[in-house]
Amino acid sequence: TRQMAKHLRERSILAMSDFRETLYTIDRQGNRKWVYPTELSGYFRNRRRLVALCLLLIYCSLPWIGIHGEQAVLLDIADRKFIFFGVHFNATDTKFLSFFLGGLAISLFFFTSLLGRVWCGWACPETVYLEFVFRPIERFFEGNATRRKKLDESAWNTEKILRKSAKWAVFTIIAWFLASTCLAYFIGRQPLLEMMSQAPWRHWPAFLLTLAMMFLLLFQFGWFREQFCTVVCPYARFQSVLLDDSSLVISYDQKRGEPRGKVKSDDVGDCVNCGLCVRVCPTGIDIRNGLQLECVQCAMCLDACDSVMSKLGREPGLIRYATEKGLHGEKYRLLRPRVILYASILFGIFSGFAYSIHTRQTSEVLIFHSKDHLYTEPSEGRVQNHLDVRLLNKGESKRNYTVEAPNQSDLHLTVPLSPFPVQAGASQVLPIFVDFPKSLLVSGRHKAKFRITADDGFQNELEIELLGPG
Repeated sequence: TRQMAKHLRERSILAMSDFRETLYTIDRQGNRKWVYPTELSGYFRNRRRLVALCLLLIYCSLPWIGIHGEQAVLLDIADRKFIFFGVHFNATDTKFLSFFLGGLAISLFFFTSLLGRVWCGWACPETVYLEFVFRPIERFFEGNATRRKKLDESAWNTEKILRKSAKWAVFTIIAWFLASTCLAYFIGRQPLLEMMSQAPWRHWPAFLLTLAMMFLLLFQFGWFREQFCTVVCPYARFQSVLLDDSSLVISYDQKRGEPRGKVKSDDVGDCVNCGLCVRVCPTGIDIRNGLQLECVQCAMCLDACDSVMSKLGREPGLIRYATEKGLHGEKYRLLRPRVILYASILFGIFSGFAYSIHTRQTSEVLIFHSKDHLYTEPSEGRVQNHLDVRLLNKGESKRNYTVEAPNQSDLHLTVPLSPFPVQAGASQVLPIFVDFPKSLLVSGRHKAKFRITADDGFQNELEIELLGPG
């Protein structure tokens, strides 16, 4: 018992001496320390690879999938045309964007409180592209972690130039493909193919935008890398307020692992201090120091530790997905205040979104006075107002609109074209002239109702004040 207490005190002193005020990837002089993570296959690594492959296929294939003859996902900002899996949205449908963004934010809070930074380790584009696209290419040309580090530290020679040039050439091709795919989401697949088949100077804006995105990808995944997660991304900094002692995170079992030692005995834990969990970490941290800002919960240290425990014939799970309560032998609580709060808000957002989609009108109508003049007096005792009816067809086919003044026999409408056609996704203004007796005016105003109908069953009534001499 005294020996165990001595080891624990020594470990506590060592932990205090290891306390750091800077990131693992930055030294005390502020210089960057490059990370060369060791590649290691394992249970979670293989499943993350499968998830990444599915996400990459979805990202690269959505612009080329057609639904009802149109692109599955299109965000045409220039023409204010937005399509999500056959459903058309307009720039005025801001409430749906609010529902979507709010749902994403609360979902992040909800799943973080339950599963920690599962988004970062499994689905974030930073992780997917870096770990399963760019780093495998780098390993192919430059070798394993030891060889890459040795190559970077060596002087420039023929071998280094050839390996680096080949790597960056493939990086550029991949980045160009990803940037072009991204552009297809915003301008459409057909315009993109037409632009790519023509000279770049015929479409300078699109070409320069693709180049900018390509260089951004090269900068991020070729050089900046884990610095985005540890320095730029705000999620790493506010994750601590989303977690509690029942959140599932990557954890090191100190009771079982400490004190560390190479030879198993009664006063030595299971951790043999091999350092493999540190060498495989993409952000360079030591998970044995507890949950840290840089941990993206990729489970690489978990696979590494399990592989060592398996070789030593010891029980796996020294590093594992666990809660703080679980590590201390306490009962796990799924339903707790923050989870219930996030779930309730999320349910409200999704319910509101579903109701808004169900009751959404695919036509939008506004009526207002023409800016040319407020009113005229075409004859004795008569007043005429010039009104503009703005018709927005948010549907997928052409619609014909009709404007009427129901149950108002004193009003005479003059409409240039009735029914008035509006193409799918288009917004047009229909001018109408309303002629009425001056006697209807009270203090120069008279409220009138107009009914706008469409051939698909749409109907809406709007009220506006007709103007005249007071």
